[in-house]
Amino acid sequence: MSYTTSVSIEASSEAVFNAIAQSVQEWWGNTNSAVSKSGDEFTTSFDKTFWKFEISEFEPNSKIVWQCIDAKHIHTGYDGIEKEWIGTKVEWNLEEKSQNETILNFTHSGLVPELNCYEICWPAWERFVTESLKSFVEFGKGMPYLS
Repeated sequence: MSYTTSVSIEASSEAVFNAIAQSVQEWWGNTNSAVSKSGDEFTTSFDKTFWKFEISEFEPNSKIVWQCIDAKHIHTGYDGIEKEWIGTKVEWNLEEKSQNETILNFTHSGLVPELNCYEICWPAWERFVTESLKSFVEFGKGMPYLS
């Protein structure tokens, strides 16, 4: 079963969506560009590790899907993880409960317990999605990994 989590964010769906599309570097990691439509691409990196994504779905204020198209994941003590994310999808589904509350339903389709990186990736997503992204949207300050 792919990794999934949900978090309530005290903000409009537009604010949450814009953070996911335009401000990844503010809550996740070094990112080379923002996205504004399907087909756009961006790369996020942590030191020598990187993941390159193409936007496969882009529904403003509602849903965005990042398809991993290239990767070089390096983590000491974890062999065979370099390319594990390729072909996986990072899915962001937003449900606006009110003007000031959005439920973010997050799924990394393909991030399953059988992958070598699962035990380090799911807790990292938990931190970046439920803590860093939430903090960035609500308070203007995330906790990204910046190298």
